[in-house]
Amino acid sequence: MSALATTSGALYLQSEKKAHAESNQKLKFWNSLPGENTPENPGLAKLRGMAAEQRFRTSLSQSGGKTDFDVVIVGGGIIGLATARELIKRFPNMTVAVLEKEREVAAHQTGHNSGVIHAGIYYKPGSRMAKTCVRGADLMYEYCKQNQLPVERCGKLIVAVDAKEHKEVERLMEIATLNGVQDLQVLNSQEIQKLEPNVVAYSALYSPNTGITDYGLVAQCIANEIVQSGRAEIKLAFEAKKFESRPDGRIEIWGGEPNQRGPTLKVTGKNVITCAGFYSDRVAGLAGGDAGRAKVVTFRGTYYQLKPEYRGICRMNVYPVPSGGGIPVGVHFTPTVNTRRGIQMIVGPGACLTFAREGYTFSDFKMQDIFGSLTNMNLWLFALKNPSLSIGELYKDMNKRAFLRAAQAYVPGLTEDMVEESFAGVMSQVFEKGGIAANDYILERKVMDGKVLCVRNAPTPACTASLAIAEMLIDTATEDFEWDSKSEVSEKDKPKALIAAAA
Repeated sequence: MSALATTSGALYLQSEKKAHAESNQKLKFWNSLPGENTPENPGLAKLRGMAAEQRFRTSLSQSGGKTDFDVVIVGGGIIGLATARELIKRFPNMTVAVLEKEREVAAHQTGHNSGVIHAGIYYKPGSRMAKTCVRGADLMYEYCKQNQLPVERCGKLIVAVDAKEHKEVERLMEIATLNGVQDLQVLNSQEIQKLEPNVVAYSALYSPNTGITDYGLVAQCIANEIVQSGRAEIKLAFEAKKFESRPDGRIEIWGGEPNQRGPTLKVTGKNVITCAGFYSDRVAGLAGGDAGRAKVVTFRGTYYQLKPEYRGICRMNVYPVPSGGGIPVGVHFTPTVNTRRGIQMIVGPGACLTFAREGYTFSDFKMQDIFGSLTNMNLWLFALKNPSLSIGELYKDMNKRAFLRAAQAYVPGLTEDMVEESFAGVMSQVFEKGGIAANDYILERKVMDGKVLCVRNAPTPACTASLAIAEMLIDTATEDFEWDSKSEVSEKDKPKALIAAAA
């Protein structure tokens, strides 16, 4: 005869013929499990920060697994991370959690782009985009310098191949001057060749202060900085799925690891800021925002790179004049200081509509995302207004020769055998009424009884502008959430222009 205890507390006595229960058995529960309420784990604290290390040891036993913060930021790209950094700098007593769906920060747009530090040339004067780009470029150079990250102020040429395109160069010069971009020059063909001998063009706008960095590395540095503050935690593999306003006034966020059935993870915050990139519209909808507003469409940008023996074809960024329609800026040459891919000269990107929000290849397909694009009337209107752009980008994505032809327009010596495949990035874009590509950052304010702020659109130059966007978002949050300005660190260095941009 043998005994078997069950989860119900009954004790079954087994014999060869039958089993019967002893119902008087009561369960006893340990007060803690292995690893709980133990001394500090220095290795975990070093990697994830003291706040995460302490909660790891105590949260289940003390609060049933729920963790409470002053602010929860949804999205661990460079915008979400920079916003968390600005928050803990400005409010020394606040705590913050950053929720990131992926298993690393900066997994998508932040980590898969050209790495250019833009000067602020293209953007509508007076817009949030223009103000934060010019301010953000200065902040980005300073941040990279302070943290000894790879950064080069290598310059940029925006080239016109004929007199007709030269009018666009003149227009860009006017816009950039209004935006406060410094040290710009309009060059003729001879002056261009002194800077870049392989570039053949009618004229160019020269921006010596445009540069390059590795935004994925910058994001990792910011992440390390905020977790080491002891007041911030980055929760990776946390896909936010439900937002709920609790009776005590806090916002509870339910989520879990992507593609897993459990466990359910919960955090709460007095306030929430969403910066969800590809999913900014869907996350904002979950958080109480207008689900039909600012619908995201994603485009794949394919890159090639010069083979090692041909990398020196250019030394600076070389761009064509914008093609119109709002996207894309065109196939361009960009030197990189990317620690993942090395020091390269890349050529790209295209701007091909994806069949999935994370559509890094042509074959990536997700029905929900396709349906969202097909039912987006503003996207259809854009495509009808720009048929050559829409069809042309699809063709370039599938045809290497057609792709390189765009670059050969101003670097005619480039040949197919000089390049090899490189990476692909995906960018999000919002189209407004009438099929117009949104030309500014879009915020949805005072959502869910005034406790949530949603970033609905933040395309390029968001990486360049990230530190300045963070200033703008915290200015906005301070006003919307009625945070006590007396508790802020001195703001004497904060530019008045950014406060106006947040309005």
